[in-house]
Amino acid sequence: MNRKQRRTAAKVAKKKPAGSAPRSAVDNVVQKAIAAAQAGALADAESALDQVLVLVPDHAEALHQKGMLLARTHRAEDGIALLQKATQQKPGESLYWNNLAAACLTCHRPSDARVAARKATELDPKYAMAWRNLAMAASDLGQHREAAEALEAASTLAPKDAEVWSGLGLARIELGDAARAETAFAKAVALNPSNAECLSNLGGLLVKRGRTGEALPHLEKAVALEPDRFTAALHYGIALALAGDPAKSLRWLRRATSIKPQSDTAWGALADAAIAAGESTEALDAARRAVEFAPADPSHRVRFQKLQRGDTPRSTLIELDLASPAPSSGQGKANEPDPSTSLDQIFIR
Repeated sequence: MNRKQRRTAAKVAKKKPAGSAPRSAVDNVVQKAIAAAQAGALADAESALDQVLVLVPDHAEALHQKGMLLARTHRAEDGIALLQKATQQKPGESLYWNNLAAACLTCHRPSDARVAARKATELDPKYAMAWRNLAMAASDLGQHREAAEALEAASTLAPKDAEVWSGLGLARIELGDAARAETAFAKAVALNPSNAECLSNLGGLLVKRGRTGEALPHLEKAVALEPDRFTAALHYGIALALAGDPAKSLRWLRRATSIKPQSDTAWGALADAAIAAGESTEALDAARRAVEFAPADPSHRVRFQKLQRGDTPRSTLIELDLASPAPSSGQGKANEPDPSTSLDQIFIR
């Protein structure tokens, strides 16, 4: 603490004998800190919480609020430590466990997030956000059935949440259930027809299911809303190629590779579209990039080898990337949380 903070803490401490700060006064400071944080005055909020924790180191709500504040300001590892202490002080508070799970997700600690989110759902089975966090953790761990079950629970509790339905669609794709995935994606689009991610997921799945004509209106809207969304550009480019518009297809697939230059899927799709458009030089270069980023993928190797020999490989053009997080709203910068696990959203009960 700085000198001003120490003086303020000393004044509060004088109101009671040493070792016993007045809880009502301390709780008032915590409430003021919460209000400051909600108003965007994060430095003031942190200062107030520091004062409280000097006086009452085990104050559960102060630990909780400071932990969230640290997590929201890119100090999530330190925030996790405080959130863990908050759950120790109040192990029956589902909100604390949920927010601990959220912070763990931002630090790419899915195992810890899964444990915390599961605890939150056990304490409060009607806690939709906790079920969403459990699903994200399970998905990160490759436990797609658990993720789907968690999202089924969330969709029952929050039936008008488009993102829940979109996530459920992705989980069902991982389980090989394309029909039910389509139902979930269609529900997401119906709930939020201006959500580019939902539109891109539905359009991409329709392309994969051989219904390009139905997919195009969804994908056209997705790229109009968010032209720099990777999956929207990728799926739209593939759909255009299948619909017989090679020039426009190439433009969108080039855009996809510029948005996500290390995506072997995008480079492979661009190679196939270039083959269809008769652009042999671009096809060879794109095929080389696909192999560079996924050397173990046999389809990329075969395509590249055939192009090197001057053969015309069979085009696939249905290699979509439905389940990959799409960079938007600044996503993709190193060491920044994925917006899908934004603490501003996840911390809402």
